[in-house]
Amino acid sequence: MSTNSNFSGDPHDFYHDQRGLGPGSAVEPTASEVKQGYTAQAANPSPLPKLFQPLKIRGLTLKNRLAASPMCMYSSQDGFATDFHLVHIGQFAMRGLGLTIMEASGVSPEGRITPNCLGIWKDEHIAKLQQIVNFAHANKSAIGIQLAHAGRKSSTIAPWLMKVHGRNAESSAGGWPDNVLGPSAVAFDADSWVPKELSIEDIRRIQQDFALAAIRADKAGFD
Repeated sequence: MSTNSNFSGDPHDFYHDQRGLGPGSAVEPTASEVKQGYTAQAANPSPLPKLFQPLKIRGLTLKNRLAASPMCMYSSQDGFATDFHLVHIGQFAMRGLGLTIMEASGVSPEGRITPNCLGIWKDEHIAKLQQIVNFAHANKSAIGIQLAHAGRKSSTIAPWLMKVHGRNAESSAGGWPDNVLGPSAVAFDADSWVPKELSIEDIRRIQQDFALAAIRADKAGFD
């Protein structure tokens, strides 16, 4: 599987080359603001509440400690991010969060929870993800992505469609009932598909899928 892409330059430079603080950046309050309830200077090196102070994690400095955890949105086709994801993730950056993490993204097609989950198993997924990353960085917000494999919980229906179509995604609904994988041939519960037990070869292939997905995420510029 190829990991080549046609992006020029290092996408991570987009973050560092921007100027300005961006929404949600730590700015010391005025004396008047301190009187209105900020922590006193004597009790805290910064009068800013801790939540709004920067946080350094290895080589990454978040402008504040507000973060959005990954939320499955079940709004993709063939794993591709869309304008929906740009708006969904972009809103957190525009409102000043220091860090946003994109939803669980399948490292392989059968690694998705549903046929509508985000994916990062092919190079073609990179372009739209890079656009989302660039928008977050333009607003001085760091951004990560959750690389995922749903295992025996895969090939299900998006939650809001379960009452109509049932819980499990058949082949006719874009599912992969014959390729659900698990550590053993034991279903997640009585209503789930019975998975195929992973072979050593399967395990090594999935390890490689995660490695290639990480390379794609890095090419897209994720922090």
